[in-house]
Amino acid sequence: MAPGNFLIRFLWAVITIGTIVDCSPVASRQIADDLRALRERFQTQELTLSKSGGWIFAIGNTPRIIWRDVDEVRRLGAQVDFETRWFDDNLEEAHEPDHAGRWMAWLSGIAPNGLPFRRALTFYALPQKIETEYRPDLTIVFPNFPGPNAPPAWREHQQEFDRLARDLVVRALMESERGAILAAGLTESQPLGRAKRYVESTEVMNDDRHLALKLKLFNLADQVRPLRPPQVRATPAPVLRKASLDQAGVPSSAKQKIDDYCRQWAAATNEPFVIVVARRGVIITHEAFGVDSQGTPIDRDYRSWVASITKTVTATLFSQFVDQQLIELDAPISSVFPDFPKNSPQVPTFRQLLNHTSGLSGHGEFGGMHNPHLENIILNAIDVNEPGKVHQYCGRGFELAVKAMEIVCGKSAARIFDDHLFRPLGFGDVVMGNASSDGEFTAMELAILGQYMLNRGSYGELQFITPETFAEFLPQPLPIAGAIDEQGLGVHPIRHLRAGAPADAKRPEDLCFSPQTIGHGSLSGSVFVVDLEQELVITQSRRAYRDADNVWFYPFFQVVADAIAPDPRHSAPADDR
Repeated sequence: MAPGNFLIRFLWAVITIGTIVDCSPVASRQIADDLRALRERFQTQELTLSKSGGWIFAIGNTPRIIWRDVDEVRRLGAQVDFETRWFDDNLEEAHEPDHAGRWMAWLSGIAPNGLPFRRALTFYALPQKIETEYRPDLTIVFPNFPGPNAPPAWREHQQEFDRLARDLVVRALMESERGAILAAGLTESQPLGRAKRYVESTEVMNDDRHLALKLKLFNLADQVRPLRPPQVRATPAPVLRKASLDQAGVPSSAKQKIDDYCRQWAAATNEPFVIVVARRGVIITHEAFGVDSQGTPIDRDYRSWVASITKTVTATLFSQFVDQQLIELDAPISSVFPDFPKNSPQVPTFRQLLNHTSGLSGHGEFGGMHNPHLENIILNAIDVNEPGKVHQYCGRGFELAVKAMEIVCGKSAARIFDDHLFRPLGFGDVVMGNASSDGEFTAMELAILGQYMLNRGSYGELQFITPETFAEFLPQPLPIAGAIDEQGLGVHPIRHLRAGAPADAKRPEDLCFSPQTIGHGSLSGSVFVVDLEQELVITQSRRAYRDADNVWFYPFFQVVADAIAPDPRHSAPADDR
């Protein structure tokens, strides 16, 4: 047990030994909750520098890293002192930074639960002689602030607003780790003759270096196992394409009915969006509706934050690791993360990470997949974790799954997504702010992912996973507290009800689509719906969901269902695919 005050020692003893006092179940639960709260408070403790402006520093002025609230850290039972080791961009260690460029600080100590504490930070050491041929233009203006409708007195202070913008940018560079990451990345970046893609950003470059350092210090570099590219199918699977609606098995009026509704929806709510509806691989409609904040009509390549649909994307990538037997779904995460205790009931499995039964909570905190040691923050409270007892919606498990993928195949998260999912599927420049709730996609990219699911893990000539592996990720019953429905890995059942159906209806005749419909919800209102039985894909990419959308969102699915229903006056179209 790490040094700490009496309360923490007492709580730890009661929970782990159970012989200190004779507690009732209620009292024991309260003690467990109290210890959990203490662990969570430690997880939120921040590191900072002893003086401002040290993230970008001159040689000889090595930054000193400290706890922001050292007294609180001490009260929580942690060792306030930790070891700091310095590594340059070539992963060479030095007593302190001694030359210009990227420097990574590796911090290690003991957490309150007695397990390792690890963090890693990025700094940039300035060259002793700075080139004067180029100086950045720090002329920064706020063209839209305070804005033409602001009070005249505000507009007369425009120069002050502009000066403030410049000062804030300079301060952000000098007084934040993000500034150091940007400076280091720009120094190392080579010209490509075009705009850099997200996977070529300074953020991803930083992820690369920290992963390489982690693999080196954990002696894992020689254990990396590459993720193989998709296999080439003998017979291509269906892809999304333009074709006669007869081939989709829907009436010729389907597109107009859906588009008319969406046009009214966008006009009524002033929120633009793009939709794709496809059946049997045939695109019924792919259109953009509404205008952006500048009054310009959006186009079909409109890229949006899709919030929790990001979980579906992450689970889809993870399934390749399962399919290639690089990670076992029912193995504990300690099988990949070396610091986690072996054979511990507090350590969740990878399946539990993805079906929201890991015992974890939270979304995107602590930097998500871009935190070099996100798994260690989870480790710092693993002794109070209770996997497999409650179904609790959570994004943190998906972030951990990505950190495991990094260690297994030796690539940073953004590169795994790009190399093994986005580029093979023909996606554009996808931004992944995190692995659980911060991906940015177009409606067509989501639709391609939907068709991939209809094909059970294939798209065109490429087979990413076998149908058997795909089936492992489909919704299954969860006999566990808090589970009100089946739950898949990155997907869940979708049951949009027909008008007039009971609120809890599950009968096929009460549903807009078949009982085999899966997908995922989204805080942004983006749509991802895949009807495996009808071979139907419905996606929508949008950036915000407002109260006014409630009037339009749910009836939209009834409109689609009615629009694609065969006209009873005509015989069913031939299945010509």
